[in-house]
Amino acid sequence: MPFCPRCRIEYRPGFTHCSDCGVALVAELPEEHAESVPEGRVVKLAVFPTVAEAAMLKEVLEEHHIPAFVRGQTDPIGIVSGAEQVAVLVDERDAERAMKIYQSYFGHSEEAEESAAES
Repeated sequence: MPFCPRCRIEYRPGFTHCSDCGVALVAELPEEHAESVPEGRVVKLAVFPTVAEAAMLKEVLEEHHIPAFVRGQTDPIGIVSGAEQVAVLVDERDAERAMKIYQSYFGHSEEAEESAAES
């Protein structure tokens, strides 16, 4: 069975490319390393005032097979200390797809903002 080397999804025979990632499928998956650092450059996707919000985005991205990392300074109860913010980072090769997912879960449409302004 072929596999996607990036998102690790298994495909039926006959498929040659991942429908999500667009990369060529492989016959075997390489060994998985815990919390491995992405091969590409890491970029900031979004910033949040709390760790909980950043962790929520990280979880959503990972459900879509996009590795994500949370970076920032917090106090023991998860509130960001000082002027620091908690950032969610992704591999630059996943940034465009990650941004679409982020906006679909957390973004606001212009119509919704206009409705709120009129109320």
